[in-house]
Amino acid sequence: MKKVDILIVIICPIIATIATVLFSTNLFISIFLYFGLPSLYIAICNPGIITKSLSFALIFFIPLSLFFDTLSAINGAYIISNSIFPFRIFGISTIELYIYAFFWILFPILFYEHFLDRGKKKDTLSSWTKYLFYGITVLASAVVVFLYANPDLLHIPYCYFIMALFFIFITLVAFLLYYPKLILKYVFVACYFFFFMFIFELAALHNHQWIFPGQFIGMVSILHYQFPFEEFFFWMIFGTPAILMYYELFADDRK
Repeated sequence: MKKVDILIVIICPIIATIATVLFSTNLFISIFLYFGLPSLYIAICNPGIITKSLSFALIFFIPLSLFFDTLSAINGAYIISNSIFPFRIFGISTIELYIYAFFWILFPILFYEHFLDRGKKKDTLSSWTKYLFYGITVLASAVVVFLYANPDLLHIPYCYFIMALFFIFITLVAFLLYYPKLILKYVFVACYFFFFMFIFELAALHNHQWIFPGQFIGMVSILHYQFPFEEFFFWMIFGTPAILMYYELFADDRK
């Protein structure tokens, strides 16, 4: 059955891409097509992992977006130029980014628990989860304080590169060096989600769902579409394994 499940989660983003391009969907709809369909399928197949996965996503998606997406929007790392919502959080971040953050946390954890971690019905979040929550909440609160006290301090050269280097790449590499038995799991995750994020990226650019007006170390051109090197290297390859690294380290059993 797991082979069938793998086939279905591979087909889901392909269907989402076809629908996004053919029907010129907005980002709000595309998020549900890409993340919602496979999340729903895994949740139906393995309902025992829903509570733990959903709890982690609900706890972290708001402070995560307040920190990363606010800084990213201020520095032009990525901008949602055509939001369907008439307002932005603090006048900066669109609602779609928060919805994206929620599903970007939820679906990979469901995927990880279902295929690689053998999650059980009675599994709960580790007591260490609160320390991750405190840490990301402090960072998010600092961004909000500076936003009102001295917003110039939030303008960071090469913001995308700096944030991704420290919070994604370096932490993930250090984690896997300390827990080498998890490397094969994370390689599997990285392969699938690179495919997932790559076709989502091309479809989003085709529909002009987001743009990259900020400062980057380089640009990648594929099929006449351009996006930052940071997006390709850090986000598509290491981004999702990094979120699972934080989940494994603070909320799971590190096994």
